[in-house]
Amino acid sequence: MNLAIKKISILLPVAVLATACQRGEKAAPPSVIQVKTPVAAPQEVAGAPAAPVDPEEIRMMELMHVIYGTAANTPLIVDLPDYDKRSEKSSYRITPLSMHGIGTDRVALVASANYAHDDNPSHGQPGLLNAYVLQKQDGKWKVERRFENVDAMGTWGKLGTVAWVELGPGQPGFVIEWGGTWQGNTVQYMSVFDLGDPKLHDLAKKVGLVGSDNGGDCDERRHRCWSVEGKWRFERKTQQPYDDLVFDFSGYTESRPEDSAETVARTRTEVSNTARYAFRSGEYVLASGEHSVPNP
Repeated sequence: MNLAIKKISILLPVAVLATACQRGEKAAPPSVIQVKTPVAAPQEVAGAPAAPVDPEEIRMMELMHVIYGTAANTPLIVDLPDYDKRSEKSSYRITPLSMHGIGTDRVALVASANYAHDDNPSHGQPGLLNAYVLQKQDGKWKVERRFENVDAMGTWGKLGTVAWVELGPGQPGFVIEWGGTWQGNTVQYMSVFDLGDPKLHDLAKKVGLVGSDNGGDCDERRHRCWSVEGKWRFERKTQQPYDDLVFDFSGYTESRPEDSAETVARTRTEVSNTARYAFRSGEYVLASGEHSVPNP
């Protein structure tokens, strides 16, 4: 089944030409006898320390087994609602990414899923978002809320990087940052989720790119080159249930007229500005400033 993934349109293909040459060596004179030195057998290192185990990863796996009632130390392969056909179920492999305490005896956990039969996800294949809220009752963890295969993002079958945030007073949530490079063009996105949202949908769909550059495709043929990045933060305002999402953009753009020769230098412009997004009608929309990240 095909995933309904976000597609990134890259307009400028890149051709890479690799050439190699070999240097010949003169043969040794007949009077010289070359003798190969025997290679010493490798020695075993006794008492080599084992790789350290991350306690948080162990804890996340324990919680995932609680969520799905699977035996400890077994692969996390479970049946979940199919991403494309919600009325059907398919077998998925789940990988926990991050966990965060959200109050007394409550914890939130984010995991990425992909088809269990797909051992080698491609560059353009996203991960599927799964999130859970658990609460400890009488010494045992109980699943309070679960969101399975609710969104798709990322590359190589993985979601991206999770950052836990507070979207407003008493409004726990998380941000997922992800991106990739295609044909010399690098793009970066962010998605914002509210754990109190009954459907757990992306609140930042109208934000678009939060960073991009074409450093891998910028040569004399290109009339436009750039590298712009947006640093995000949440800014609280009184009498407002959700914080504003603010971006500080920095970087540069270079351009010259489309009909100019390749020998004409591009004009460089420094980027340094701010854009503010306010939460309205269930999502973040541009309230002031300019979103300065170019699209490839």
